[in-house]
Amino acid sequence: MRNVYLFIIISLSLFTLSCATAQVHRSAYVPLPQPSMRSGAPSQGRSMLTAGAMTLAKQQPVEEMTDIVVNTETISLSTGAANWVPRSQMNLNWRYRFTKNFDMGIGGEWGLAAGKQKTYTDDLNLTPKGNVIGIGLSFGYNFEIDTQWAVAISGEYLSFSVPYAKQFVDTDLISPIGEVEYGNETVGVYSFSIIPRMMMGNATVFGGVTFRNHPTAPKLEIYSNGINVLADNNVESGSTYTIITIGAEFKLNPVLRLLVMAFQPVTTSPVKYFPMFGLGLAWDMGAAPRYQTPVTPADGMPPAHGAPTPANEPPPTI
Repeated sequence: MRNVYLFIIISLSLFTLSCATAQVHRSAYVPLPQPSMRSGAPSQGRSMLTAGAMTLAKQQPVEEMTDIVVNTETISLSTGAANWVPRSQMNLNWRYRFTKNFDMGIGGEWGLAAGKQKTYTDDLNLTPKGNVIGIGLSFGYNFEIDTQWAVAISGEYLSFSVPYAKQFVDTDLISPIGEVEYGNETVGVYSFSIIPRMMMGNATVFGGVTFRNHPTAPKLEIYSNGINVLADNNVESGSTYTIITIGAEFKLNPVLRLLVMAFQPVTTSPVKYFPMFGLGLAWDMGAAPRYQTPVTPADGMPPAHGAPTPANEPPPTI
């Protein structure tokens, strides 16, 4: 029934435009919609290096007609998104602490090609080649409420190289024409997070919400002519996902912390995700800032030459 409905729309549109058409199938290997790998706690050193991975447990294809646009230049029709997503997505971030509560840094995400999952169904098995890789900038600011509670905000912008596959199809929208085109397209991914946390001795419990756009590729598009195909993007920036996070961070030693987190994207289009999990290590690099080290009389300068010596202490040596 759905195919009949699509053919009716296409036929009426082509009759109205009275032009030749180009039908294109696409698919793309896009990054997982993940929160920033951080608990919100600032580094205990001058900078912090975080490394870890996010793991996808399960996803469910979402098949629906998402967009139909007809005008004098192009017919754009989509029967859902055509995305592949990583089973495992690596994370690496370095952040420099400019003040007690503010940091900025660089970071990246790397979706491994091995084990990637298809999030849609169709008659063509277009499989993008290569890994999905993003690199960019991040910032974070910490608001201390008291000695136990705090809230952090963080933001990221990553520029991703997204692999895609594209193929022209016949008017039956199924039979392929020509060879499959493989390539990469640059897509920006932004995120903003609010992360409340609570200190519990050597552990920190945190949660929060993240807003992040989800790159996507339209599964099927129909154009009034081939020129419009060349001008159109193969991968779109996509809609904004809302992601709920909960996690804990454990202090292993004075400079190393273990980060464990679980998160659930509550947005379900273009892909419906089930809970995902993350595991990482945070390394506080460099000496602690001076404002973090209290100065006590024992840490102070020795008495000047000729000054009285405190009781029960030996005189200074020369």
